Amino acid sequence: MKQQPAISVLVPVYNTAGYIRKCFDSLSNSPLLNIEFIVVDDGSYDESPDICDEYVKKDPRFKVIHQANGGLAIARQNGLDIASGEYVIVCDSDDWIESDIYTKLYNAATENDADIAVCGYFLEYDNGRSIPYQYIFKESDGAVDNYDFLAHGAGSSWIKLIRKSLFERTNASYEPGINMSEDSLIIYKLLKGNPKIVQIRENLYHYRRQFGGESYTNNIKMTHIYQLSYTYEWLKNNYTEPRYASLIFQRAIDLAFACLRTKDLKYEYLRDFLRNELLWKSFASNRITAKRLFIAIVKALPISLSKLLLAKLYRFIYK
Repeated sequence: MKQQPAISVLVPVYNTAGYIRKCFDSLSNSPLLNIEFIVVDDGSYDESPDICDEYVKKDPRFKVIHQANGGLAIARQNGLDIASGEYVIVCDSDDWIESDIYTKLYNAATENDADIAVCGYFLEYDNGRSIPYQYIFKESDGAVDNYDFLAHGAGSSWIKLIRKSLFERTNASYEPGINMSEDSLIIYKLLKGNPKIVQIRENLYHYRRQFGGESYTNNIKMTHIYQLSYTYEWLKNNYTEPRYASLIFQRAIDLAFACLRTKDLKYEYLRDFLRNELLWKSFASNRITAKRLFIAIVKALPISLSKLLLAKLYRFIYK
């Protein structure tokens, strides 16, 4: 009888031929044998499909799905649907890993009977600069505080090893069409199951960070704002207890910031959002931060001046 994989790694691919060999080579260097790499080619039209097939032939742990382009969320969900591992994790095809990341995350999860194990990562820039980053969550009795994880740990699925049964327990799935903030949305859903979370204080993933280029975060469009808005509304409607109010307020701030980085922004959307979600009275009941002060300025300035100001500042705010 074939042994069930301990881990399924989901690797969506879309036109990343210039990067995926480095990604796939790093996966191949994993010493784990009971692991599967589920590569989902999401309708790539560069050399990516051929490279995917090449690695399937070289390493039996690789599997590939070729599908018509449907977006990141559908690609991840299709990979998740066929994953047979006890735990699952995603890996972006333009990033790479330390060879022992999955061993260490799996050991931390199983030794503590945890639903989620998380580690730190490196921000990798085109100029060769590499910056280690890890948020250290508050803990109680050896487990991460779930509120702190909700506030500071949503997103970055590629450093979170998740028990597959948690998806089933919470009926959590990726939302078709939500390809920006899909990481945060899936974590919000999974946290409704009150999972046990552990952290290891090591940086084991390499996240490629670019200014310019074609990534969502560098080219936010109004269609992406609507996706961010969907995630924000889901959070607001499903975490209704008073203790979540300040967190939801901060997410509103982040969404307003994203609007100011949007090339085809519909100004009426931002005006309505600021009016409905960031009322002046909200500032009186929440601790003022630099971001909140900036939004206050935004509400007072013409939108063109606000966008000009942000263009000068956002590199220092979003690193």
